[in-house]
Amino acid sequence: METLLTVFLFILAVALIILVLIQPDQSHGMSASMGMGSSNTVFGISKDGGPLAKATKVVAALFIIDALLLYLIK
Repeated sequence: METLLTVFLFILAVALIILVLIQPDQSHGMSASMGMGSSNTVFGISKDGGPLAKATKVVAALFIIDALLLYLIK
């Protein structure tokens, strides 16, 4: 069981890295935080991020649950 959870944790880690890296950049650098960019990026309108962001959240939650289960088994 421990080996299965470890392999699953490794697969989730790789999937999480890939999902984070393929997401489009939503920040506008330092200009947005200084008020020089569009005002909707700092405290204004927040966007959901679409299905890619939802998949990232699901994989991250599974990663945390798997890591906790692996910790409890050991």
